[in-house]
Amino acid sequence: MENTLPSVNSKIQSLLDEAYDSRINNLNESLKLANQALELSKEASNKHYTGKSLSQLSLYHMIIGDFDLAINIAEEAINYFVEVGDERGIADAKYNIAGALYKTDNFNLGLTYLTDCLTIYRKYGDHHNLARVHKSMGTIYEYFGDQKSAVQSYEEAIKSGEEINDLNLQSNAFNPLSGIYLNQGKVDEAFELIEKSIALKNDTKDIRGLAFALYGRGKVYTKTGDFDLAEKDFLESLKIHEEMGEKLGHAMVYHKLGALYIEMGRLDDAREILIKALQYSNKHKIILIKFKANLLLHEIAKREKDFELALKYLTQYVEEKESVINDKTAKVIESYEVIKKVQELEREAISQKDKADLIEKKNLELDSFFYRISHDLKGPITAMMSLNYLATEDVKDKTAHKYFDEYTNQAKRINNILDELMNLTKMVYGSEAKSDIDFEQLIYDCIASFKHLPNFDKVKFNVNIDENILFKAEWALINTIIQNLIENGVKYARPEEKDPEIGIAIMDLANEIKISISDNGIGMSEEAQSKIFKMFYRANRKIEGTGLGLHIVNRAIEKLNGRVELESELGSGSSFHVFLPKE
Repeated sequence: MENTLPSVNSKIQSLLDEAYDSRINNLNESLKLANQALELSKEASNKHYTGKSLSQLSLYHMIIGDFDLAINIAEEAINYFVEVGDERGIADAKYNIAGALYKTDNFNLGLTYLTDCLTIYRKYGDHHNLARVHKSMGTIYEYFGDQKSAVQSYEEAIKSGEEINDLNLQSNAFNPLSGIYLNQGKVDEAFELIEKSIALKNDTKDIRGLAFALYGRGKVYTKTGDFDLAEKDFLESLKIHEEMGEKLGHAMVYHKLGALYIEMGRLDDAREILIKALQYSNKHKIILIKFKANLLLHEIAKREKDFELALKYLTQYVEEKESVINDKTAKVIESYEVIKKVQELEREAISQKDKADLIEKKNLELDSFFYRISHDLKGPITAMMSLNYLATEDVKDKTAHKYFDEYTNQAKRINNILDELMNLTKMVYGSEAKSDIDFEQLIYDCIASFKHLPNFDKVKFNVNIDENILFKAEWALINTIIQNLIENGVKYARPEEKDPEIGIAIMDLANEIKISISDNGIGMSEEAQSKIFKMFYRANRKIEGTGLGLHIVNRAIEKLNGRVELESELGSGSSFHVFLPKE
């Protein structure tokens, strides 16, 4: 039975309040006080306060960058909160987990946790925590270049801070908002806002927050060419972060100092600080700073005309960014949709039909956005590829050609992704008249189109088509399905296999057509099979591709009201069976 003595509870709450207040200028004190509260809570067998004490410990460990420990403690706190039915306590612990996730490399899952927190805090009108969540969500949106959503989130954080007249919560959002204004070329607005934040941080004695504000002003000074003032702010910010144990802020300053020194022409100093940034980011899993530091090191090597080293850093930048950003993009898009639905449902009491219409509209807007952006980017990408071709004709240096080849490969990859996104949108929202499908002609045309692929000459094709098949459908959709599945079979064939082969069968069943495409290639693990139809997922990064092919196949099958079954074994090949209903 829990000990509910008022004096004990009062003492625990007092320790937790003091610990929370100390977090802005003395995290060591916060940790000490929270540990004292935890000991008292356990002695009193009070599960409610044990959960609260653990949750606060998790918060402080998250702030100083002990991310794995923070997550473990938060999960322990959640167990206590679930047992006592404390919904807001669960949200507090989830906020800590979200912070640990998005400050390392798991942005999409961090966003999901924050969405859960947002729902609970809105339910209770908890403006203090709403401000914290909105500010964190703004940071994630910035990671993915969605400045519009980031600004909206920061503005929501400021509003929530104003609701309870909390100057620290307001100024916490001023810092990143100033950075966005700076990126938009609104230098005066950026400077005014960051100066306001610095004044508030000094007034409230928020030392941790002051470090981030000084960092923000350092960025403005870098932009205006006041390099000495920028360096002074960055170094003061770094000193505070070191004293407070704030690891993310520490890494951020390393990165911006490196960028500043490049601007100043101090390349040796820049290289030294950026190598520190890499080492620090590797140690604490701060992936964003890691690949940004590689990009700046690439810039230094390029300025020094060390093209071999420049290529190395550029390759590391591309690979690391792709491994985090591209793999998460589809999941983040899904998280965006979840957030939008939650916000709409909370603002309006709408009917079930209206909900469905709203979701369909959002999906249409998202696909339309993909198409518009893809279309707009095609021109510049094509121009880049053409200019690169001209450059390679003029430049004879072999090392430089390696650099140009990497440039060309990445430009082609972007171009392929844009093509796929445009095709996806046209396929889903466009339509054409149904026609009789000549499967034999379609299949052999598809096979012929892949003669350029590396494995093509080694692959044997076995085609079996039932006679007298009568099937009407949109030709483009059927072509998309068959073409993508055959292409995958060729790409993922095993060159060392004595007889790599692809089997293609079209069967006329009672009420449906069955399309089976099988290969004896590299196959897939069970984990890969569960993700293979997701946007941008690639089971094997050694094979060139966009990660969109099978997603497009799945969307085409859905539009035809069909279904797909997959059989695969790692090292033994894969079989896709598509069932399409007849009219």
